Amino acid sequence: MRFRAGRSTAMETFKSTSKSRAVMLWLGVWTPIGLIFAVLSYSAEIGANRYLGFSYSLRLNLVYFFLWGALSLLLFRFSYRFPIEFRPLRFRNLLLHFPVLVLVASVHQGLHLAINWYFTPGFRGRFTAIAELYRAYFAFGLYLDLIIASLLDIAAHALIYYQGFRAGEVQQSELKAQLAQAQLQTLKMQLHPHFLFNTLHSISSLVLDDPARANSMIARLGDFLRLTLDHSDEQMVLLKREIEFVRCYLEIEQVRFEDRLKVDFTIEATSLSAQVPHLILQPVVENAIRHAVAPRAVPGRISIGAQRLDGLLRLEVKDNGPGIKTNGTLVAQQGVGLSNVRARLRQIYGSEFSFEMTNLPEGGLSVILEMPFRSEVSDDLIVR
Repeated sequence: MRFRAGRSTAMETFKSTSKSRAVMLWLGVWTPIGLIFAVLSYSAEIGANRYLGFSYSLRLNLVYFFLWGALSLLLFRFSYRFPIEFRPLRFRNLLLHFPVLVLVASVHQGLHLAINWYFTPGFRGRFTAIAELYRAYFAFGLYLDLIIASLLDIAAHALIYYQGFRAGEVQQSELKAQLAQAQLQTLKMQLHPHFLFNTLHSISSLVLDDPARANSMIARLGDFLRLTLDHSDEQMVLLKREIEFVRCYLEIEQVRFEDRLKVDFTIEATSLSAQVPHLILQPVVENAIRHAVAPRAVPGRISIGAQRLDGLLRLEVKDNGPGIKTNGTLVAQQGVGLSNVRARLRQIYGSEFSFEMTNLPEGGLSVILEMPFRSEVSDDLIVR
């Protein structure tokens, strides 16, 4: 009961605050307009040698524009209910606006003249009957009110079109984000069959020759798949978690290659809080194993490093393999794994990343990924 009473009080306070803000906004719009026209009207009276007083001009113009403030709410509501749309053109709505504008202008002019006649002794002295005042001023006043009513109608439609434009932008942004998510998910899903094919192929080659090692690889493969499935819906993970994925993958490969595979990690502690694309390192490490370890009888070494450089995160995977050369010129390896890495980085970071493959002077290949260092995932990170 106390909770409900507290919630009810909070809601009433919120509604009261919203109404107060609306009233303040309404006064903040129409009061300055009334004051400006009061000054202009008083200045015109002085120029024409008519000294009716500033209080008269102030009262006349404040009443005039406060009435418009009240009627503008009705006019805006009508415009929202029956907007004039040009694609396609709605003739029915267009035709409805003409009589409504005349009606609103007539109501405003009638109320304005009646209020001023009642509260202004000078008017009652000149016009003994309000009908005489209408005959003298209504036609010209209606002409001016029609102009103001039309301007308010235009302002209402400008607001309607702006809100529609903003809503369209938001919808377009949401669709773009959904498309980017779908594209990233597709690229990410390419890795699973690619990785599974290679791992199962390795297991099949060991089943008859070394069942114990095959069973060990199957157990570690189960651990790796469980780890990846726990984060299957995440596009970005902490680098700390990504390193765990890579370690789990390398345990599978070390069962396969035993002493032929040596791995060392050089990870700066400050880099572990960075957000990175999920499974972005595993294809690079797999590429190093396929080219620097698997085809060679000599032991292979893979070094994995991460460091924070100002606003960038730098990831590097090095091996002691033969490198990549064609007629003395470096060429990028176009396998599924590395192509997938490039595509995902481009999708997430746009042009704010680098992917470099460089032959090392002492032999081997260095693959360097650089991307913006972000410790939190923002919504626009994948909308590029």
